[in-house]
Amino acid sequence: MRNWIIIALSALPLIAGCGKDDRNKIAVQAVIEKEVARRVENYRQVRMQRCYEKALEEASHQADSILLLEARLERDTLSKPPKPHKPEKPEIKTLLDSTPVKPLLEKHRKPEKDSLGRNGQ
Repeated sequence: MRNWIIIALSALPLIAGCGKDDRNKIAVQAVIEKEVARRVENYRQVRMQRCYEKALEEASHQADSILLLEARLERDTLSKPPKPHKPEKPEIKTLLDSTPVKPLLEKHRKPEKDSLGRNGQ
């Protein structure tokens, strides 16, 4: 009987070791859930940032539109005076000159005396 007790006691750890070990699966599942939660949070942050930027852009566009509309409503209602028209070109009148054309210098002129009393040349 003593042998049976020794065999049973030595077989007990073998039987316990053959059972399913869920510790490893639980640890892997915990790591996967942690990574999924991190990615979901990262995705939410990115979406919130994009949403914030889009809202800011639309608000800026609306503010610009409102400012432009107010500026147009407050501007001076008097329009600029029209540009004056150019006057017509005057007609060029030509004078009738009936005097004959004479040379500027005469060829057969006597030489005149200069200021020193000498003859020209």
